[in-house]
Amino acid sequence: MSIYVHVPFCASRCGYCDFNTYTATELGDSVSRATFHEVLAGEVRVAARTLDHREVSTVFFGGGTPTLLGASALAEILTTIREEFTLAPDAEVTTEANPDSVDEA
Repeated sequence: MSIYVHVPFCASRCGYCDFNTYTATELGDSVSRATFHEVLAGEVRVAARTLDHREVSTVFFGGGTPTLLGASALAEILTTIREEFTLAPDAEVTTEANPDSVDEA
């Protein structure tokens, strides 16, 4: 089984993009990137119960720009997936990124 984690945040709106994404200006105070991973963890738990905690061979973080959440938030989401599903030993984990939103850490 594969898991796609959609992170809808973008630093700016690209004219060619048709994906479900939002800039901070578009969202205003309605959603917080700081707490998004906590809400997402709850969704992962519900999905795990529904899908009987099946084995996961692929986790893909897409969007948007998942790296806008920061490495620690992405790691927390992946930890929740590991705790709630069986992550295959050779699982592929991939994230989309914008070079401006990553660093060496």
